[in-house]
Amino acid sequence: MPRYFFNVREGEVLNRDSEGQELADAAAARREAVSAGRELLGEKLLHGGSLDGRIIEIADEKGNVVDRITSHDVLFRDGGEYRNYPDDVTQSAPVNTPRE
Repeated sequence: MPRYFFNVREGEVLNRDSEGQELADAAAARREAVSAGRELLGEKLLHGGSLDGRIIEIADEKGNVVDRITSHDVLFRDGGEYRNYPDDVTQSAPVNTPRE
């Protein structure tokens, strides 16, 4: 199974993933990077900072960048619609519950 590395670029600074992860293919690596991007955006929301600017570069075992995931990729689908995630914990929170 191929190994993919998830390097995080912030401006000119590149933090390299030294361990990587074995995944079936580049599509599985992209899904993993989107998941990691959600975590990174969550940290920024909690602790402040720009939501834009971090890029996850997915590299193969030879170091070739096979894909890039931006904040936009995490937040939006193709066509500009907001993404929704089936594991979104906020969906279980009560919304507009009438008070008695």
